[in-house]
Amino acid sequence: MKNSGNKVTSKSENPPGRKIGYARVSTADQNPDMQIAALKAYGVSEDLIFVDRASGGTMNRPMFIRALKTAQHPGTEFVVWKLDRMGRTLEGIIEVLNLLESRDVKFFSLTERVDMTTPMGKAMLQMMAVVAELERNLIVERTKAGIARARERGEKGGRPVAMTPARVEVADTMLRLGSRGNEVWQALKPLSEVPISRAAYFAWQKLWDAGEVTDLPDEEV
Repeated sequence: MKNSGNKVTSKSENPPGRKIGYARVSTADQNPDMQIAALKAYGVSEDLIFVDRASGGTMNRPMFIRALKTAQHPGTEFVVWKLDRMGRTLEGIIEVLNLLESRDVKFFSLTERVDMTTPMGKAMLQMMAVVAELERNLIVERTKAGIARARERGEKGGRPVAMTPARVEVADTMLRLGSRGNEVWQALKPLSEVPISRAAYFAWQKLWDAGEVTDLPDEEV
């Protein structure tokens, strides 16, 4: 099993067709053994199972990043016990699935039996994207309604925050995987109706580089 002190498997040690497993529990006192056993039963080698003991509210998870970096070769299969092990927001999960697809890396979820190489799996991804867009629209509507009520009470509404939790999660993942600047900014723009300028993103990235960006709030039980 992989841990924080292990050497990351190199590309030469990760031939096409190999399965990469990822498991996560929310706290240090929870046991990931059930997830690990399921991954091994599916055929994932124990030394290619990456385990985090961390909240799904942020992509800032060392073993998750290592697992993604290890899954580079076309034909590799990235396996999880359950979709929500990858992240808490649909935007974050979809971003990871799109990243794997761009590498021609297969994805499989043991619990939901989601195989993104099949027509049904691709249809599910499209439905997830629709739900994610619906969630964004509902958040925008609630924000607008809240600002309107505040104005009716005579309160001054501030400018909407451009770096929404979904944008923070996606940006954090992309930066940790080596993307920078305009590439990340362009990926963030469609994630919210709140405009985000290039200058605003680069100011946030500067804070991220300095280690001054805090994790997303943990809402997970």
